[in-house]
Amino acid sequence: MKIAKIILLFLALLLTNCSGELEQEYGLMPPAPGQVTFLLGLQEDDTSAIQTRNGEPEQIARMWYAIANDRGEMLKPLYQKLEADFSKLTIEGLGYGNYTVVFLATTNPESKATINEPEQLSDIWLLNQVAKAPLDDVYFYKKIEVHIGKEQTAESQIVTLERCVGKVDIDLHVSSDYMWRFIRKIDITFDDAEGIYAGLSANGEYSGTESIESYDITENRSFYSLPSKKALSGFVTIESNRSDGTSFVHKYRFSNCKIEAGRISHISIDYRHPESLDGLLYIREEDFSRFRTDTMFLANEPRDIFYNSKHRSFYVNAPLQVSISDEHQLLVKFFSPVAIHDVTILCRFNKISTEFLELAHFDLIYPFMEATFPLPVVSSDRTFTTSSGRKIVIPAQPELSGDDVTLVIRTEDPYMKKIEQIDSRWFIRFSAYSADNGHAYWRHMNPLLCRHGVALATNMAFMFSSEEFNTEMNKYEGKLKDNGGNAINLDALRQRIRSHGGLVLGRVSGVGGLGGGTTYGLADYCYTGVYFDATPLGSNPHNYARQAMFHEYGHCLGYNHSSTMTYGDQWTVLCATVFVNMGQEDKLPVCSKDVIANLPM
Repeated sequence: MKIAKIILLFLALLLTNCSGELEQEYGLMPPAPGQVTFLLGLQEDDTSAIQTRNGEPEQIARMWYAIANDRGEMLKPLYQKLEADFSKLTIEGLGYGNYTVVFLATTNPESKATINEPEQLSDIWLLNQVAKAPLDDVYFYKKIEVHIGKEQTAESQIVTLERCVGKVDIDLHVSSDYMWRFIRKIDITFDDAEGIYAGLSANGEYSGTESIESYDITENRSFYSLPSKKALSGFVTIESNRSDGTSFVHKYRFSNCKIEAGRISHISIDYRHPESLDGLLYIREEDFSRFRTDTMFLANEPRDIFYNSKHRSFYVNAPLQVSISDEHQLLVKFFSPVAIHDVTILCRFNKISTEFLELAHFDLIYPFMEATFPLPVVSSDRTFTTSSGRKIVIPAQPELSGDDVTLVIRTEDPYMKKIEQIDSRWFIRFSAYSADNGHAYWRHMNPLLCRHGVALATNMAFMFSSEEFNTEMNKYEGKLKDNGGNAINLDALRQRIRSHGGLVLGRVSGVGGLGGGTTYGLADYCYTGVYFDATPLGSNPHNYARQAMFHEYGHCLGYNHSSTMTYGDQWTVLCATVFVNMGQEDKLPVCSKDVIANLPM
């Protein structure tokens, strides 16, 4: 019995001693596990202040983290949770001691970089293995030290990840923004084959080497890279076209380009091209973002804009307006819900030449476009091509105004070919009428109704000019009666339509429409319900919306309710029937209600 007591006492002393030794081993036997919450974010720095190449705020797409003890060995806590949006990491089960927590993140979910799982802080974590190319993705890194004390309660820390890559921008200086169309390919090569780091270890140290050779940067003219070991030299190669379709290649040397984490390095190049002094404005669809381009009748357009005829008015036979603005730029407005293509603007400088020159070419003019384009000839002498193909130099025109030029539009676009068939010159604008004065019927227009008004006026003017309408109207000889009940001479009616001054479009409520002279107001459902597909196929074309449309225009022509030009089954039936048939056969400029419905507002 005494022997048993002695053995138990010995074991108790031994266990006490072992417990004391284990307590000195940080992280092995915590009586009160530590909890740490990390609140994660990205740092703003020189590389575009948390903006992606598309201008949107950067968001973490993928994130990795690791925890090391004071010997640099990675370990797995008892509990860890990273929020799905990468905003917070919670770790529990850390014993007493000092730890290093490291974070790595990228904004590109499809990055081609290699991410290893480190066992030691010194292990390579991020590695670029793409030959002769930079990492070219945005990566963030952060290392923090954490201490878990014996009495520590749960705590949180704000962790701001910093870029571990730098950005290189190629600042390409062109004689005008119209020169971009010539550039086909841009690539970059650094002279030093081992000048750029290839990897980043878990402890934040860069290592390895890589080269950049003939790396294509055409799209963005920039790239991201792990830092360079020193300032580097190299060359940028640009492949370009000429107007005649031939191509050439030029290499531009650069030096002193040092890539630093979180910084932007710039390589400045003066682009050279044999047509740098040409005055032609050549605008592709992808070039619009370089200029002051806008869209008319957007949902937020204020009334003082669309009611102001200086800003929003047009002739039905000339929806595309080109002029010289007060700022000596080319101003373009297009009153149409349909895009047109391949439009050339010819210009005669009235005091200098009798010939027309090619001033501008547009691959596309989009619906309701409003834009201004700088004219290179305003600031420097420019070479133009005449209609006959001759080259002519126009001296700088710093005070260029609309009186100095004559502008002519040339295009074979099908929409504009339809517009050319319109034989009237109605002037179209918009008005509130008495909407602000408590009127029983007049209400304010809105941008969407203005768009439908543009389509309605254009379609109506086109239909009245068409062979289809005039052939059908001949069948109504003697049936169309004036205010006194007398038969209307159809040729005189055609002339009255052609010479009509135009329409001031407004909005009414409580009635289908109000009209007379140039006053022309319709209810919402009339503006939107006149298209052929606004009613079921095969239904009576003489619906209320179309009846109101042509009833009010009958008033605009000077006829009252005593005539057959407003009520009855003559004028409005004739017009509605032809209008629907031409819409179904795709003969009107704007046939379907979907044309405007599908436009951005």
